[in-house]
Amino acid sequence: MGHVKKNREVKEVLERCDVLVVDDNLEQANITKLLIEQKGFSAQFATDSRAALEKIKEKRPRLVILDLMMPEIDGLRLCKMIKENPLTANTRIIIYSGKLYESDRRKALALGADLFLTKPTKAYILLDAIKNLLIPSSNEVN
Repeated sequence: MGHVKKNREVKEVLERCDVLVVDDNLEQANITKLLIEQKGFSAQFATDSRAALEKIKEKRPRLVILDLMMPEIDGLRLCKMIKENPLTANTRIIIYSGKLYESDRRKALALGADLFLTKPTKAYILLDAIKNLLIPSSNEVN
């Protein structure tokens, strides 16, 4: 019986991902995913918010990158849903959007997003942000 439990735990770890990219633009989502994987993080993507919510609950990514302009459930609402759920409340969130309004940035941060980046941005800026959110600095460890 212990062997079955251990196999289940191993399977859960293997199926988890570091980063989930949520963007309704398939090409953008895939490019972002590939960039993240090149830096050694595991990544997946979802092109609709409902599928993203299921993946977040199932895979428990450490970081979610959300586009604001999504059909059905927009990025701000999805951010709020993630942060209000006790199982996913500690998930780090980057809002990555083409919207440049300061009010959107303020709302996103008030809802619990860790960072707001505007598209397009240089790949290294996005990757540095991901690394900073996923790998604690020596000052944070202790």
